[in-house]
Amino acid sequence: MSSNSQHVIVVGAGVIGCSIAYHLSLAGNKVTLIDRNRIASGSSGVAAGMIASVSEGFSDDLGFKKDVGNLFDLADSSRSQLLGILDKLENESGIDIEYRESGIMHLAITQSEVDELQNRLQWQCKLGMGVDWLDSQATLKAEPSLNNNIMGSLLSPNEGHVNSRRLVNAFAKAAIKNGTDLLENTDVTGLLSSNGRITGVKLQNRIIESDWVVFAAGSWAGRLSDWIGLDIPIKPIKGQVLACRPVPCHVSHILWRGINWMVPKADGSIIMGTTREDVGFDDLPNIGSIAGILNECIKLVPDIFEAKLHKVWAGLRPATPDELPIIGPVERCDGLVLALGHYRSGMLLSTVSGKLVSDYISSGVNEDLEELNLSRFH
Repeated sequence: MSSNSQHVIVVGAGVIGCSIAYHLSLAGNKVTLIDRNRIASGSSGVAAGMIASVSEGFSDDLGFKKDVGNLFDLADSSRSQLLGILDKLENESGIDIEYRESGIMHLAITQSEVDELQNRLQWQCKLGMGVDWLDSQATLKAEPSLNNNIMGSLLSPNEGHVNSRRLVNAFAKAAIKNGTDLLENTDVTGLLSSNGRITGVKLQNRIIESDWVVFAAGSWAGRLSDWIGLDIPIKPIKGQVLACRPVPCHVSHILWRGINWMVPKADGSIIMGTTREDVGFDDLPNIGSIAGILNECIKLVPDIFEAKLHKVWAGLRPATPDELPIIGPVERCDGLVLALGHYRSGMLLSTVSGKLVSDYISSGVNEDLEELNLSRFH
C-alpha cells in the first residue's frame, strides 16, 4: 500500500460498488467492500448486460438529455474504458466476462416507427460509430429469423453485451486480489461522524472506521436519507426478464423494439425483456408481464414460439427523477461519496463510475461530477 493511500469503505457490491472497489484498489487504497447480501445479489446479477452507449437513451435529437449535460460522452467513455481494461480485468480475475460486440438492431414494423428511427439516424450518424439504416430486405438478410413484416431497422454495429454476473464478479475478484476486504451478508446500520465528517460505518455488532465512505447500495439507498438528513430521490423500478434455451432459430444481433429486446448470449440462450414497473420493492415476476414480453418477442421472431423456457426473474433498478445517476460528494457530509441511481445503465456506466469516484477520492474536484451531484435535486 502506498504512503498516501486511504481506507475507503464501499457499501454495496453490485456492479457499481465492485467497479469502485476495483479502481480504488488499483490506485493503492485500502478498500472494504460491504454488502447486506452477496455480490451481484441485486439488479446487477439479473441485468441483460448491454454495453450500448448509443442505444441506452442518454441522447435525444440534440445529443443531450434534459438539463444534465452531455451524458452520451460519459457513457461512451465508459464503454471505451471497459473495452480498454477487458483483457487485464479477465486476467486478474480469471473470469471470462463473455463480451460480444453483436451490434444492436432497432426494429420498425410501423411507418411511425420508421420515421422515429430515421430521425434518430440524423444525429446518430454523426457520432462516427457506424450507425446506419437498413431497409426491409437488408434487415431480413442480416437476421433471417425475423418476421417478414419488419419494415426496416436502425443498426448500431459497435454495441454489444456482457454476462452481467460475470462482470460484477470479475471486478470484485480483481479488487480482492489487490487487497480489498469483502464482507458479505453484513448490514450497515448507520454512519460514524466526527466534527461534520463521515468517519466510518456502524454494523450490527461493531464499527469500522475509514477515511471515506462510498454509498453504492442501488435501490436501497433511501435509508441513507435518514442518516444524513437529506432526501435521496431513488426508487426501485421493476424489470422482468426471461431466458429461453435451447432456441430453435439463430439470432446474432441484439434485437430491440420499444422497451422490448432480445439478447443472444454466449451459452446459446436468448434473454428477453422487459418491463418498467413502479411497484415498490416487489421483485417477483408475474405471469401477465412475462406473457406480454413473450408475445412482443414472438411478433419479432416467430420461431421463438417453439423455444424452451429456461428461467424467469425480475430486478429492481434504482431510478432518479431524471433517470440519470447521482455521483459525487454530499454537501455538509465530508467524507461521503454517492454512486447511485444508474437505473437501466449500470453495466454500461460501471467503469466510468468507478474511475470517477476513485479519481475524486485521490485528487478532489472533478468537473464531470458537478452536473451529476445530488445537489441538482435540492
